[in-house]
Amino acid sequence: MVVVLVEGSDDAMVTSKHLQGKPYVVTIDAKVALVGIIGLPNVGKTTLFNALTGLAAPTAAYAYSTVEPYVGVAPVPDERLECLAELEAAPKVVHAALELLDAPAMGGTSDIGGRFLGRLREMEALVLVLRAFDDEAVASDESGRDPAEQAESLLLGLALADGEVFGRKAERAAKEAAADASQKVVAKTIASGLALLEEGKALRQGTWDSQQFAAFSDLAPLTLKPVVWVVNVGEDESGAEAMVGAVAGVVPDGDRVVSLSAEIEEEASRLDAGERAELLEGLGLGEGALARVVHATYEVLNLVTFYTVGPKEAHARTVPLGTRARQAAGKVHSDMERGFIRAEIAAVDDVIGAGGWDAAKAAGVVRVEGKDYLMADGDVMLVRFSV
Repeated sequence: MVVVLVEGSDDAMVTSKHLQGKPYVVTIDAKVALVGIIGLPNVGKTTLFNALTGLAAPTAAYAYSTVEPYVGVAPVPDERLECLAELEAAPKVVHAALELLDAPAMGGTSDIGGRFLGRLREMEALVLVLRAFDDEAVASDESGRDPAEQAESLLLGLALADGEVFGRKAERAAKEAAADASQKVVAKTIASGLALLEEGKALRQGTWDSQQFAAFSDLAPLTLKPVVWVVNVGEDESGAEAMVGAVAGVVPDGDRVVSLSAEIEEEASRLDAGERAELLEGLGLGEGALARVVHATYEVLNLVTFYTVGPKEAHARTVPLGTRARQAAGKVHSDMERGFIRAEIAAVDDVIGAGGWDAAKAAGVVRVEGKDYLMADGDVMLVRFSV
């Protein structure tokens, strides 16, 4: 069973903000990615989940208090989108969103999540939470308080979990290759992956071509997924930078490591936007947990955001790095991709600086691009098409 937590009767969230004297509606777009939050007992996974989603999944000071996965949606904070909406007087603002799954705690290298492994394999990225806070009321016997040691334990546990799957697959693949020569590449690839896992290493530490990635696809290995490590510190963040550096020194290259106080961020998530910003600024926490985790997740998933804006709505849309203009137009509507003629493109900062889309065109910062243009983060796009 998966517990789905929602607030309200639909996915629209009416903010207290006003646009040119009128209230406007903020909604969330189709989800950008499925992200699993995992960690050892009592590290603050569910507290982080609540901070990111603004929900209230139950937490407790004892281990394994989360017995079923919780699912929630985290709208991606985007000041650029808000500015575009205000300049264009768009009555609707559509944010991108991450879908988060808070999985039950992992019991160390010998127990990686049992029956929830299959659900974790469906995730597109993982957020691994590491405890670095002191709280006598919350037991630390099973996690410890050294985030680098926890990271090493989690890495080994995930490698062992994948190793069990690859071990079974390797036997079958070898038999299939003996009967069918076309399966030799698959068998060799699985064997190479298993050898890396048996060293306690993650598959993302290896170098694989597209054919080898295809051989892994049916197994959905956990150690091949992009990872963000969250060092969960106390209210006093002294030493956080050193702990982030220590974790970065033991995790695979390409992983991202961020620090935050999940407890403070959960408290802040209960406030309205203005009070929350004031609290975070007063504590020197900058953009807050959601922004930090989202930015890091976008980086490991190689995602970029582009915008469409008009009199009806301002919309943030997310695509993989390397997406061409015609495919990006398909994110807006399939007819735009099918009948694509050209795209008018400008950097969002230039549009905001000019005072809006029409002003940006008048200032000469809007350019015409063809179907093969590679979308860049922060592009504002107007599609010309015919069907």
